[in-house]
Amino acid sequence: MSSLSRPPKPSHSFRRVAILFAGGPAPAANAVISTAANAFNNADVEVLGIKHGYSSLADYSPEKPLEEGKAYIRLTSEALRRSRNKRGILIGTARTNPGKNVSHPSHFDEEERVAPLRRTYEGLCSLGVDALVSIGGDDTL
Repeated sequence: MSSLSRPPKPSHSFRRVAILFAGGPAPAANAVISTAANAFNNADVEVLGIKHGYSSLADYSPEKPLEEGKAYIRLTSEALRRSRNKRGILIGTARTNPGKNVSHPSHFDEEERVAPLRRTYEGLCSLGVDALVSIGGDDTL
């Protein structure tokens, strides 16, 4: 293999990943999102962009399923075209942090504290997500 040839595709069990951006706006957010999404797309992994950070995931319930276009979008190569230089954040952002009430291992025994984390997990499972890429600052889960 020459140094300019494409590296071999990694072997993995991921079929679908989700990417979200949480916290305040940041420079180059779209570049980070599109680079990560393109890397997964090139490895034949479907990519969902969760809109507005953890907001829809933290509020998830089976009675209120996550809707494509409203709670998430598919980050295909076509959707990502020319996204790096667009203003704003392609998938939006929010400061919702489902883990903000958990600061000690004993807190995992308290249902009220972990309820937003549980709903987030269940929301991701409802979409068939195998892995989550969470992009954000210090207060991001």
